[in-house]
Amino acid sequence: MPEIKYCRDCRRIFQYTSGPVLCAVCRRIDEEEYDKVRTFLRDFPGANMKEVSDNTGVSPNKISRWLKEERLEVSAESPIALNCESCGIRIRSGRFCVDCSRNLAREMMNAGRELKNSLKKSPDIKGEGYGKDQFGLYYKHKEKFDK
Repeated sequence: MPEIKYCRDCRRIFQYTSGPVLCAVCRRIDEEEYDKVRTFLRDFPGANMKEVSDNTGVSPNKISRWLKEERLEVSAESPIALNCESCGIRIRSGRFCVDCSRNLAREMMNAGRELKNSLKKSPDIKGEGYGKDQFGLYYKHKEKFDK
């Protein structure tokens, strides 16, 4: 379901559905700038961020964002330092290294399992106004809606 949000770039209100929080105009501009950077890097692989920014007119902040979004990748010999946000090891794109990504995924799966198990163990307390529907959601004061 679409939400109403402010565009990250121009601050205009727009109907957000998914992806980056950009209105249609800014999203088109963003994609055009991304294509410029990608074309420049195809022609000049190994260029540093300042060279890319100066020759394309795209801000280093946007280039950094695309690196974190894994749309761009730092070459192995690049002087650009991109570090894992968890352990600090040097990475080529994204926010986390492979090991930290695995650990985060494992922690989230364990938390989901623990939540599921705790919901199974807790009794259905209908006398206190709680009830479980077919989707596993609990509603406080359910009897108000049953009338």
